[in-house]
Amino acid sequence: MILTPHLRIISCDDTLYDAIRMGNNTLARVMGVNVPKKWTEFRDTFTPSYHRWKAHPPLRDWWVYLVIHVPDNMLIGSCGYKGEPDSDGMVEIGYEIIPSYREKGLGTETAKGLLDNAFQHPSVRKVIAHTLSEENASGHILEKLGFAQTEDIRDPDEGLLWRWEISRR
Repeated sequence: MILTPHLRIISCDDTLYDAIRMGNNTLARVMGVNVPKKWTEFRDTFTPSYHRWKAHPPLRDWWVYLVIHVPDNMLIGSCGYKGEPDSDGMVEIGYEIIPSYREKGLGTETAKGLLDNAFQHPSVRKVIAHTLSEENASGHILEKLGFAQTEDIRDPDEGLLWRWEISRR
């Protein structure tokens, strides 16, 4: 678990993956939190994530997390890493916060929690992220945290993306 001033960022395990598949009422009961109807824009990614996580035990700390806003005991999004650090010590982060909790610093807090957690591991030397190739909230969050935009990437599904990175200090 990653703790920040306002968030509990909880790594998904078998129980949470099962609860996600069973629906919001089950997830709320299992986690003991309030779960809004549309807490993620990426629900269809959880099943493939689960299968990859299950097949690769080293991924268990480097995959999907759920974001709980502690003051409201509310599930407000998901985040995580896109796999364990590679041979160069690089890991990628991603995050989402539901619209009603945006513009409150919680996206920044989530990304900072992931960044700090990654750099606690000696093997991690660089953290990267990708955003759409336009000015947006995610880019502003990454800039605030010290990431630099380094290159344009052509993704077959998403189109043109900006790559952001920050190295261990």
